[in-house]
Order: sequence, then structure tokens, then C-alpha cells
Amino acid sequence: MRYDPRIYHSEKRKWRLLKRYKGCTVEEVLEGRCVHTPLGDAYGIFERVEHPPSLPEEEHACHAILRDLRLIPGIGTKSAEKLREEGFSCLSGLCHSGYPEAAAVVREVEVRDFTSLLDRVERRHGGSHPLCYHLLGFLKQEEILFFDIETMGLKYKPVFLIGVGRYEDGFFSITQYLARNLQEEVGILGAFLDELDGCRCLVSFNGRSFDSRFIRERMNLYNMEGNLRKPHLDLLHMSRKVWKGCLPDHTLGTIEKHVLGLQRENDLASAMVPNYYELYLKKGNPGTLIPIIEHNRQDILSMALILDRICGEIRHQPPVFI
Repeated sequence: MRYDPRIYHSEKRKWRLLKRYKGCTVEEVLEGRCVHTPLGDAYGIFERVEHPPSLPEEEHACHAILRDLRLIPGIGTKSAEKLREEGFSCLSGLCHSGYPEAAAVVREVEVRDFTSLLDRVERRHGGSHPLCYHLLGFLKQEEILFFDIETMGLKYKPVFLIGVGRYEDGFFSITQYLARNLQEEVGILGAFLDELDGCRCLVSFNGRSFDSRFIRERMNLYNMEGNLRKPHLDLLHMSRKVWKGCLPDHTLGTIEKHVLGLQRENDLASAMVPNYYELYLKKGNPGTLIPIIEHNRQDILSMALILDRICGEIRHQPPVFI
């Protein structure tokens, strides 16, 4: 196994935390409050960071969508080139030229139908296409929900922390729902479902492959109902496209270091998160929860910063239409 200095330091750190916070309670160590949901209780930790978002403009989103002729089934790269040579530079011009689907796209743009348009873009171009991010210009800032989870392992293991973030009045609000015991897992799942009210787009980092599926599996275990079928932008896939060939890899830590210029201090290695939480359950000592909470908090905040950077990249580059 390759030596990971973070794991080595994490092993030493946990014993220092246990000694320092011996005899303390979660409520004494982590400032927050109990959150009540119809499904159960959880412990909520709240923070607001001054961070005005840098999302695409609505007008630019309209322009980008209407200029992409390939959104129409049957129009590929070569046919789009030919249509442009014939003077068809916008989908509006195709509405009465044998392409009835063009009129449907134009109507969706007129009513700002984010969900239908995103589905079209993903079907025609894939979920990492820049147009997916242009479409954020059709949303209100508070309708975007970032999320990240911490679990006790991989498949069939409990989730014990769900962090969410959203834009509010020029701030970025981070809320973390913690299960103080395994019985509160249903409570944090219920709290997350409540956060989905008013959400029109989820944002995650590798969440389409892991986090959202994991949450769905845990909900199924408890026979919980909730609408997780929200439009979902996964920053990992777009990061691979935007910074292709520029980074040694596309892990969140690498993007933080080389793109955002961030270097985490004393960050808990992801591999150690289950161990730290299990130690908390065994000892009843909340000290080992502190680095988990900070790790999850930084993940959420970094996602907002990465989204800003991606939107900045596509804003200053003309969309590729053909």
C-alpha cells in the first residue's frame, strides 16, 4: 500500500482529539441545534460564507442554446455546417424549414424550461457539455443545491453526515446534518429531502455515481419516499473536460491545489472518515467528529468555487456550435 502522510497524521491526531474532548458532548463541541423532521431528528450545523456567485447570465444562456443547431435530432456536425452556409444560424430560423423540433426548443427557451433543455443537451451532447452550465442562467441562485455525504464505508453502510450548500442574498450557506447515533440516519435523510424543496438543480463532485445513488439506497432501506430525480450537474465530469491535460489527476484535492490555489491544512484523509466516526460511536467522544465536519464543509465550499471557475471558463470562450 502506498504511504499516505495524511493517514499517518490522522492516526496520531485522533488520539490527541480524544484526550482533549474527553467528557464533552456533541452539543458542547459542535455549535448547532437539533433539527426535527417528520421522519426523525438530526443535529444541524450552520454557517454562512460571504460568497456572491458567478453564474452565467440569462441572455447569454438563451443565445448559446438557440445557436446550437445540433440540439435537433437528425442534425449532426456536417448538416449543421451546411445549414449555416445556407443562412440558418439560429434555431428560430429552422421552425418552418422541415425541423418541427426546433419550435419546441424555442418554446422551452422562451419559458426558461431548465429541466427540459438540460435533458436535451445531455441526450445530444452529454452531461459535461458547456451548454449544461450555460443553462444555469435560467435559474434563481437559491434554486441550486450543492451536496456531499460522509458514510461508514461503501455499499450497505450507513450515511452519517450530509452537507448541503446554497446561495442566499450574496452569501453561501452551508448546512451539515449529523447523525449523533445510527438511529438518526433516517433523520438526516429526512432533513436532506426537506432541502430539496425549491431545488431545481443538484450540484456535486462525483455525486451522480456515488452520493445520489448511496442516498437512494439508504432511503429504500427505510421505505422512504422523496423526489431525488432532480437535474444534476456533476463537477467531476466537467472538470475533466475543462482542465484536460492540465492536471495530474482530477480529484477534488488536486483541483483545489492547482486551480483554486487552496491547500488544506490538517485535512482528514477520506479513507479515515469511517474510522473516526466509528471511534466516536465507540467512545462517545465527539472530538473525532471535528475533522470530519471540517472535511465535509470544505468539500461543499470547494464545489461552489469550482462551479464559479467553470462558469468563468465557459463565459470567456465562445460556445462550439458545430
